[in-house]
Amino acid sequence: MVDEILEAAGLGQVAASRRDVDGESVIVLEAGGDGQQMWDRVRAAVPTHYPVLVHDLDFALDRDYFEFSDADAPHAPADLMVRAETIDVDARIAAVSAGRPPVDPGTGDESYDLNAYDVAPYGPPEGMVLLPRPEPWAAFAYLPSFAVAGPYEPELLVAAARRWHQRYGAEPMVVGFATGFVVPRPPADLADAERLAAEHDFFAGLTVGQTTQRAYARALLRLDHWTLFDRP
Repeated sequence: MVDEILEAAGLGQVAASRRDVDGESVIVLEAGGDGQQMWDRVRAAVPTHYPVLVHDLDFALDRDYFEFSDADAPHAPADLMVRAETIDVDARIAAVSAGRPPVDPGTGDESYDLNAYDVAPYGPPEGMVLLPRPEPWAAFAYLPSFAVAGPYEPELLVAAARRWHQRYGAEPMVVGFATGFVVPRPPADLADAERLAAEHDFFAGLTVGQTTQRAYARALLRLDHWTLFDRP
């Protein structure tokens, strides 16, 4: 099965192995050369296994991150995917945000730098993980994202990523020290972009960078990629 997948993507020469993730098997590949080109090839050729580039393979397979979930709830990827289906994303974000200091969103007239929202400066990927399912948002049920770790259940991010995919076609390409998405359908109007900017700011508070939330929203109107970034 692994050989067939690699051959389909033209990666038959790439070293690969299987790893266990809470009872499910993922395929781990060594990344070499152009990571985005590798991702594009696998994404196009292997519709049954969603590919994710990772900055650090050891961290990518560490399940401790998922302890933010209810301690009594199972943390296997399939369980997180099921619970994500039941989450009201807006209500849960509002509930968690109520315990945080208020955010000044700015006026929107502040300057922003489109070049500041690229995942490449966070370093080359060490490997690629092929998930045993096709849904892009499943990446956050299998792989910890250091960039968006927070005091909320990880299935909330799964649910939000699912909604981003439905609305904007957003697909996580890199998960690790920063989380990079490709976005074929950016928000088309400012109100939608401002709602999205607030969501990004909620999950990864350093994403906005050296500007304001509303200015970042104006950048989102023009970006075909996102980079979510934070530090615990």
